[in-house]
Amino acid sequence: SHGILIKGGDVLEAATKVKTVVFDKTGTLTAGHPSVTDILLVTDLGAESDSISSSKVLQQGEDQELEDADGVVFEIPESIKRIADVFINAAVTNAPEVINVMTLAACVENGSEHPIAKGIMKKAKELGISPDFLHQAENFTNEAGIGIRGKVKGNIVNLGNRRSLIENKIKILKGTFEAMEYLERMGRTAIVISVNGVTKAIIGLLDEAKDDAIVSVHVLQAMGMQVYMLTGDNHRTANVIASKIGIEAENVIADVLPDEKADCIKQLKQSHGDEYGVAMIGDGINDSVALACADLGVAIGAGADVAIEAAGMVLMNSKLTDVIVAFDLSRHVFKRIQLNFLWALGYNSLGIPIAAGALYPLTHVALPPFVAAAAMACSSISVVLSSLLLNRYRPPKLEKHYTSEGLKKIRLTHHNPPTPHSQNPVSSSSNKTQVIIEVKCKALPYGKCICEPGTCECTETKCCSMEVA
Repeated sequence: SHGILIKGGDVLEAATKVKTVVFDKTGTLTAGHPSVTDILLVTDLGAESDSISSSKVLQQGEDQELEDADGVVFEIPESIKRIADVFINAAVTNAPEVINVMTLAACVENGSEHPIAKGIMKKAKELGISPDFLHQAENFTNEAGIGIRGKVKGNIVNLGNRRSLIENKIKILKGTFEAMEYLERMGRTAIVISVNGVTKAIIGLLDEAKDDAIVSVHVLQAMGMQVYMLTGDNHRTANVIASKIGIEAENVIADVLPDEKADCIKQLKQSHGDEYGVAMIGDGINDSVALACADLGVAIGAGADVAIEAAGMVLMNSKLTDVIVAFDLSRHVFKRIQLNFLWALGYNSLGIPIAAGALYPLTHVALPPFVAAAAMACSSISVVLSSLLLNRYRPPKLEKHYTSEGLKKIRLTHHNPPTPHSQNPVSSSSNKTQVIIEVKCKALPYGKCICEPGTCECTETKCCSMEVA
């Protein structure tokens, strides 16, 4: 009834031991629908760039400094002459280079189900590039975690990350890495488009974090768990996303290839020991091995079938906040099992000797067999009735408090007796405990927050008391 599929008693027990939770990024913590926000054309330093006009253009002679998501000021390299953002529109801008590059990219990505491919195809359509007129890419090659390659009308087109540039021995024009760094500092995933072995453009894609991700991470941390993020993205992009969600930089595991995710889980298990379990939460095919390697694998219901098969627990409603209910429910069920076991052990430890005549020398009364049988039946009935009390379980209630700038506070209400894992209780009774969780300003673009603990009124975009970087 709570939308959580638990595949066995061992899974239930493993959930009670979890102290470390590892989230996959794309599709789990983020929406999984990256959209193209920037297209940067790369030219040689000595060449003039016939780029595009847009709502945000940086040219020589203008201010060449920007602030990244951490408030650090950095310079825009001169090799990046123009910057096109999400408002690019082929109807209002004369950008033949952009159209040509995006057409080649769309030809290679056409038909792919990868989220990045879908984002590129969507942008190509917005630029007036119809999928019906795209050429079929020949000699198509997909390198997991690196990029793709194909031949379009005699041109070898590569799309990928830094590994792709190295693996395919691409000639890297000046300004390519600077452009990638610029996008990554803004939290974008940078994809390089290379044509015939030479870098031509860098596409920046933004995958927004889920609102439920911020809530889930903060509540799990309040429950005493360490929260990690596992991603194939580079460290700069990953740290920006993690800071917005509330995950510390030291708990970000980035630049991981798909087949390396399981190794990361194994290393975490070794570092934390057998006493504390490690849970992996993911939704993709690439997460399936890691889900199986973790002490507890949790899959998103809308994810890949192989991930659901590999996981021991499934969030059927695909709500990330259900992971909070899953851990809370597991703890209550396991405590009830322990209570039933102790009750049955004590009951039988007392009843069996009496049935065997241990009190006969004192009372000279023997226990009739039917009384012993009734006593055994009462033991079983009491355990069943105790278990049926779990029907009264009510999941924690989450109340999200927003300001005009975003999520600021979470109120977590337990309708069951308080557990030792609860922190910062503001009120309690015999059957209800409330916990207030502050969403601090971890990604302020203007500086470092210096508010007193417990008095912070800042959000991710606005700070009432700050120290300018």
